[in-house]
Amino acid sequence: MHFQARRPPAAALAWVERALGDGARVVACRRLTGGLVAAVHRLTVARGRNRQVVVLRRYAGATAASSAALADDVAREARTLDAAVAAGLPAPALLAVSARGDDAGGDPAILMTRLRGLASLSPADPDRWLREIAVAAAKIHDAPVAAPPFERWLDPARLTAPASSTRPALWQTVRETLREDGGSSERSFIHRDFQHFNFLWTRGRLTGVVDWGAAALGPPALDVGHCRLNLAVLFGAERAERFRLAYEAETGRAVDAWWDLHALAAYGDAWMRFIPIQVDGRAPVDTDGMTARVEELLAATLRRL
Repeated sequence: MHFQARRPPAAALAWVERALGDGARVVACRRLTGGLVAAVHRLTVARGRNRQVVVLRRYAGATAASSAALADDVAREARTLDAAVAAGLPAPALLAVSARGDDAGGDPAILMTRLRGLASLSPADPDRWLREIAVAAAKIHDAPVAAPPFERWLDPARLTAPASSTRPALWQTVRETLREDGGSSERSFIHRDFQHFNFLWTRGRLTGVVDWGAAALGPPALDVGHCRLNLAVLFGAERAERFRLAYEAETGRAVDAWWDLHALAAYGDAWMRFIPIQVDGRAPVDTDGMTARVEELLAATLRRL
């Protein structure tokens, strides 16, 4: 679901003011770019002459059947933020959470500090950009953070070639490879949605990572592979391979090819629809060549097995 630039309801803003206390008043509101699964707004809060900028993330549209599970997910995200900040990771600090949304206008909500920096999708120095991302990934994977076990986003038995594919036999090979047990048993703290839309940059340095809702204990190669997939759809397989090499140079260990492939195989035709929404005009998007770029990366990853 993509959330439009609507202002949060008055009840949600009133919850923010109560949560911050000390006479806080929301005096400005702006939707932040992205928002595929949640509505995210930057709020300016006034206390007398003082101003504070915070971020409100709201999960709207839950059905009665899904509301309990969503509440659990939001409470988990709040715990993850606390743990990530305590571990020294560049995550926003939790200010308040309403897991069920009962006191926040009906939608589950998380209130966080605003991290400095902006997204960077057209870096002037791509190699330095990739090295910064690799350093951030390594720090996350080395962090002593307790989290629930990861859940797979892909059922290999149901994997089929996208309608846009020109190499269906390649997808059949990927399917057969992933249906066999494989992959390292290594587990670490992982972000689980580690990709360039969730990074904030300041003067060429990666200074913040956002969107920790899916963080878990899992194979670090899942983070690397998910990032590589996003790099391939926007830039190409060559840049995705350069990121893998940068991560391996930073950590001193090879990226597990089976879990890497598992992450890459999550691609489908829907990516051609939602990637332009995430980019939001900040970089060129070649949707016609997207599937071919992913298939080039899949083939290269299969060769590492």
